[in-house]
Amino acid sequence: MTQAIRNLIRSVSAAALIAGSVFFAQPAQAATSYESDGCTSSGNKYCFALYYNSRGSTTNSGQGSCYISNRSVPDHYGYSPNGATLVRLVFHYGMLPGTCTTDGGDGTPIKNNAASMANAECGVYNRVYYNSGYQSISQAIYGSCGGYGGLAENLVPELKNNNASHKRE
Repeated sequence: MTQAIRNLIRSVSAAALIAGSVFFAQPAQAATSYESDGCTSSGNKYCFALYYNSRGSTTNSGQGSCYISNRSVPDHYGYSPNGATLVRLVFHYGMLPGTCTTDGGDGTPIKNNAASMANAECGVYNRVYYNSGYQSISQAIYGSCGGYGGLAENLVPELKNNNASHKRE
């Protein structure tokens, strides 16, 4: 076999390998960002909070990291605002003065990881649901108009670490 034929075989093999790679290439994955605070009110004073841990036995406040919001969230997993970026919803510590101050659960996704909740919004209920899209078993908490301390409630056993959405009513 001549050198020219060997080079031709190598070129054809390399082209076939490249073509096969292009043909079987995986689709591009969306970039992921993380959001820990869905509340836009000044100082986070009038928000709904989901806590990573259960209510403290002596303080009755939410414990551990929290996720705060002043809107309905149909899927605690996250959302894609433009189809190119996935925004994941996570717990974060330090979001609320006097509560939500320990780092237990920091960076943990909120879906199926919440143990308690508090509602400092004025005149509205916030309801946590077992399934995404506000479906199945739920638990509501009425707003306290600015107070978080001493007002947290543990999620009922069916919802503790089984939370997939919450709705502002």
